[in-house]
Amino acid sequence: MSKKATEKFEDKIKKLEKLVNELENGEIAVEESIEKYTEAMKIAKECDAILKNIEAKVTKIVTENNDVEELEKKED
Repeated sequence: MSKKATEKFEDKIKKLEKLVNELENGEIAVEESIEKYTEAMKIAKECDAILKNIEAKVTKIVTENNDVEELEKKED
């Protein structure tokens, strides 16, 4: 993953944390809470997609290098 993509992910996480804190604080109107919750869920979904993409890349790298098979042999 490029540095730019990592920064985007980190920025998304920070924004998500901010939204969660605002929602947990409970000092905002109901309509605003709904908007912030909707935005938080969108960001969470985007972060999940990024993480799944990273997981697929790591799995591919490990599989291509036969490290998975070596680890399985060590565990036996």
